[in-house]
Amino acid sequence: MLRQNRYSPNRGQYRYGYLQPARDPARTGFDSSPLAGVRRLTLLADGADGAETIFRGLARELLLAPGAEEVHIHRLARPPAEDEPVVVYLFEGDGRLSYLAPRAERPAGVSWVASTGRSFLAADARELASSLPRVLQTGKAGCALLLPILLSGEVEAVVVLVRRETGEAYTQSAIELAATLADQAATALALVRARAEAGTDPVSGCMNHRAMRRRLHEEIGRAMRTGAPLSCLLIDLDNFKLVNDRHGHQAGDTVLREVCQALIGEVRAFDRVARYGGDEFVVILPNADLDSAAAAAARVLARLRDLPVRELVPGVGASIGVAQWQAPMNTDALLGACDAALLRSKRQGKGRVTRAAVS
Repeated sequence: MLRQNRYSPNRGQYRYGYLQPARDPARTGFDSSPLAGVRRLTLLADGADGAETIFRGLARELLLAPGAEEVHIHRLARPPAEDEPVVVYLFEGDGRLSYLAPRAERPAGVSWVASTGRSFLAADARELASSLPRVLQTGKAGCALLLPILLSGEVEAVVVLVRRETGEAYTQSAIELAATLADQAATALALVRARAEAGTDPVSGCMNHRAMRRRLHEEIGRAMRTGAPLSCLLIDLDNFKLVNDRHGHQAGDTVLREVCQALIGEVRAFDRVARYGGDEFVVILPNADLDSAAAAAARVLARLRDLPVRELVPGVGASIGVAQWQAPMNTDALLGACDAALLRSKRQGKGRVTRAAVS
């Protein structure tokens, strides 16, 4: 049984009325079978670039098949934040409204689903008033179905299917269809998240080695097609082992994160920073010749020297190798040229920028 909680409406609440009923699937030829909806969400996951694409696709399915007139998606902040985003989808998912809701004022129904991971049907005005008061504040409503989106055993979002005009309670078959679509959306979200995480170094937060090689391969292909210059920096932190030895590996991870953020802040928005491995970083510089790349490396070196990392180190020393792509170099050859230049920087006393030899 849903526990009733007191609810204080957000002062900045949105206001809207019912805009347009969902289309009749039989009239439009839309395939509303569970298998068809699952298939569409599966195909959507293959090319989705973020969670918003999946949520919009799920809302479209829920508006067309189980017979919802609005779909509200409450995104639960991880880790908990003061405000949580809520998106309201209408017009078969093409129309949307969004707002931030204070976490402390989360509707009781949403809180119950978030804490239990179970679905909930508010089938009359009394249950709507206690579980989803904001829905009634924005217009007449007959019932609402709340479903969890579960990722790795945790509720990522709560989906609310609202019926306003018809007011009829959801049938068991409609509830089962909605739950099936929500489960498939959770699978699609997990795939999108896994792809994103696969390209991110978990320690520094920048691009990881695999993603860097993939991106560099793409940039070499672009340089071959367009004739535009392409350069690369290979950065090795000087004496980084001393940080780990004196302060521990957790402190070393802190330094790596600060270095990553400093590099991202120093280079251009379309340049890419990656952790090559250990205490080495790669910066990919499209549309930059050797002179421009060497100048960028000098700025990076100065930025790192002036980068105090809390109380760990007053500044970060580094040695940098710079190389420009030349045909017929592949990814390994370009990185090898950077590495050879970096080795010369180390041998000449560290803390300097060295250009690769131009053939």
